[in-house]
Amino acid sequence: MLNEVDEKTEEHSINLIKKVLIGLGVVFILVGIIRQWPIAGKSYMEFIEGEGYLALMLGLIMTVLGVSVKLLIGQQKE
Repeated sequence: MLNEVDEKTEEHSINLIKKVLIGLGVVFILVGIIRQWPIAGKSYMEFIEGEGYLALMLGLIMTVLGVSVKLLIGQQKE
């Protein structure tokens, strides 16, 4: 009985972490794209030296972490 409650609580906290990481990642991606906006006409060096590059990369990393949070915590279903 207690083990079931712990599993439900753990599953709920994993889902919460996943939603927070993906949500913040999407926000950072949008901020990065908005700050970099004329993306099409930039060279690679102009792109990585631009204003929104760091926010864009942080958003991508946070989104990937959010998607793979179950693997990172080690709670995959057997």
